[in-house]
Amino acid sequence: MTNPWDAVRAGIAAGDASAVAAAVLDLDDDARREVARELPGHLPAAREAGVREERKREQARQALWEELYERAARTGRSVYDFAEADAMDEPQVGNRWIEPMRVAGAAVLPGAAAVATWLNRRDFDRGWEPADTDDVPLIAAVVAARPLEWRRDLAVRLARRLRGTRPRPDRRVRLALRLLRESGAEPPEHDPLTLAWVAATPSGDLPADPLLDAMLPRLFGAEGVGRLLRAHRNWPTALAAMARDGRIKRDALLDGCRGRFLRGGQAADQRFFVLLHDRLDPSPEEIAPYVRDYLALLPAAAANVADLALRQIRRLGPIPPEQAGEAVEALLFRAEGSLVRAGLIWLDRLLKDPAGDVDAYAPALAMALAAALGTASGDARERAVKLATKHAERFTPVGAEMIRDAVAALPAHQGARLAAVFGGEVAPEPEPARFVPVPLPSVPEPARMPPAPGTPEELARITLSEYDWLANERWLDGFVRLAARHRTDAERDRLLAALAPLARHWSRSHPWTPWWDTADWAAAMAKELTEPGAWRRAHPQGTETVAERLPDMKHGAGARVWTLMRYAEVYQAQLEGRLPSYLLGTPTRANGLLDPEALVERIEGHERDGVEALPLDLRQALLRVGRTVSGEVAARAAALTSPAGRTVARWLTDRPAEPEVILRWGTHQGDVRVFSEFVCGPEYQEVLGDLLTPRFHDEACERLLAVLAGHRELAAAR
Repeated sequence: MTNPWDAVRAGIAAGDASAVAAAVLDLDDDARREVARELPGHLPAAREAGVREERKREQARQALWEELYERAARTGRSVYDFAEADAMDEPQVGNRWIEPMRVAGAAVLPGAAAVATWLNRRDFDRGWEPADTDDVPLIAAVVAARPLEWRRDLAVRLARRLRGTRPRPDRRVRLALRLLRESGAEPPEHDPLTLAWVAATPSGDLPADPLLDAMLPRLFGAEGVGRLLRAHRNWPTALAAMARDGRIKRDALLDGCRGRFLRGGQAADQRFFVLLHDRLDPSPEEIAPYVRDYLALLPAAAANVADLALRQIRRLGPIPPEQAGEAVEALLFRAEGSLVRAGLIWLDRLLKDPAGDVDAYAPALAMALAAALGTASGDARERAVKLATKHAERFTPVGAEMIRDAVAALPAHQGARLAAVFGGEVAPEPEPARFVPVPLPSVPEPARMPPAPGTPEELARITLSEYDWLANERWLDGFVRLAARHRTDAERDRLLAALAPLARHWSRSHPWTPWWDTADWAAAMAKELTEPGAWRRAHPQGTETVAERLPDMKHGAGARVWTLMRYAEVYQAQLEGRLPSYLLGTPTRANGLLDPEALVERIEGHERDGVEALPLDLRQALLRVGRTVSGEVAARAAALTSPAGRTVARWLTDRPAEPEVILRWGTHQGDVRVFSEFVCGPEYQEVLGDLLTPRFHDEACERLLAVLAGHRELAAAR
């Protein structure tokens, strides 16, 4: 007889969950126990086999990339012109063992608690679930042979383990809901289960859903369900339709909505329940017994809930004066101008009743005058003043006294109108506020720039990003210094080993489009260092240049493109064998500035070593160098003899005036915009070159100043 564990293990090794399900379905109790003993211990072996499989797949994928790049270079075409490029999108194969292991455990582990724990192991988390890895039907099939009470126990345990929810329910959710439905188990009281049920159940499936009767009451109490239901726009219509058909109780839905409203919550979280209440469209007879509940919603409920409550109360027609006064007072203390105005309109109608006692509404009107002061709408305050003067003759001295007390709290022009009718003291006009300038804080001295990476390992640990100018500067500076420093074979081997992972990234970069990230340029430099001649081999025809990999200035911010241009210049110098021992433009301060004495010292070092400065690197140094130059530094600069040295000397001693940015208001496609015009002398125009364009809008000032300063922090400070 064939060993049952061998068949299961073979299915796991092949990543075939269906084969595992077929192998375990017909096992007797002894065979199941045997597989259950072997299964947990096989986890490390299955995981390691998956790692080896994924490593082989990645190596094959890498080899295919390199072959395609070589073919593309020979033919002058894109790698994506070849059909083999479709293989690059092959899904990962290193975790194909997960689903067979889950199916096997569900079939052979003895207790429901053990199976629930097994299915929720972290080892089985994929992070994402491709469509072809759904094992829920197979697990449901292998547990179908278990006793009914066992399956109910498993369903409840899986449901209790749910945590949170996602817009697309994962397999834990789908499995728990499926087992609850198939076993007829009572769903546990568990908010994440309610959220999962909502997320996984289309509105069209609700009438036939076995879980509907149990889960529907929990819809109105689960935490977070209102936020989730905002995306389920068809649910209110579906629930209202089922209430009309008698599938669910209409009173239960209305009671649930009212309970949810009384619990409170943000307007967005109440939106679904407001919409459901509107779809149910209760009659005045259904509302009347709960008028106190709707009145209780007016003072502090979310605006959309308060609006719903007001609409329902109005449908009842005249209500007792004490309830009407309570409702009006609640509305007048709202922060929303629309509700305040609704309260004033209602109060006006109440006061127009010739048989009514206007003194009964005097407290509400006095509150209206006081409450309107807190609203953002001056119209609401003006309405309250007009309402008081309109009905002034009908108030007795007692009612008039209540309104008179509010005169002093109103602005002078409105208080005077009330005082002319009711009396009282008008508040004086406030004196206009005067602007008192506050002394600006002193600007602290900027911190020193972090030192350049001193070892290859430090260089390799830097993560490059377009949003981290400091990392970009430190990596470029460290690469140039370390590439020029390695003199022994050991130093060279150490540098090559540190940059090898980065060099492998270059072979996967698309060589026929602009390189927008400094990481692409850094990978190309690392590739050329570890494999000299890599660029030339990738472009055997000699028609492709490094400059063609630079993005077009019209499609990127100046500060970003400037950084890429510097990387391109260093890469070109590396290819031509003229890398300097260090760069001139690396800042010495953490705000992007360069100390004049440091720049002069670097030029002196270049002259001693007979090194010619890189042109763009020199331009960057000139833009970053500070304006405060001591006499000693100026004298040292005057002694420089190289072309770069003479340029630096002129820049330090005869610097042109600071550039100006002139702001003007205007419109762009109908929208109001702030336009800026950059004004500078010809010296700056020569240094900026192609980065200078005559006009910008939106973030133009930040971009231009970022170019001048070398990074965005200084732009914000200026």
